Amino acid sequence: MTQHLKSVRALVVGIANYQHVNGLPPTVLQDAQDIHDLLVDPQRCGYPPGNVQLLLDGAATQAAIRQSLAGLTARCDLDSTVFCYVSSHGGRSESGPCAGEYLLPVDAAYTSAVAVAQTAISGGEFIETL
Repeated sequence: MTQHLKSVRALVVGIANYQHVNGLPPTVLQDAQDIHDLLVDPQRCGYPPGNVQLLLDGAATQAAIRQSLAGLTARCDLDSTVFCYVSSHGGRSESGPCAGEYLLPVDAAYTSAVAVAQTAISGGEFIETL
């Protein structure tokens, strides 16, 4: 393994079957699985399998995604390459104290702006963590 491949990390998320939000086609899950498989394929990207985390449906909770992002932060340095792939619903609150864009984990509630802010991952949080 080259030195470069030791410092690559990836998080792949695919959510089709939400707990409280309308679902997405099952191809969302297959796309995420295909991206994961491509990354760890030694003939293609060659990422070490232990450096690529895959969260599908029920495993892609708000807590699990936050934990995975924090793990990336802890394991990476300035020379690391990080690849994030997310295939899921996103949300947006147009105004008020919760205004902004959100990544909707499998357990997100989209009943109000406050509910989204409490159960989703804001774009600002996602970017700040990376």
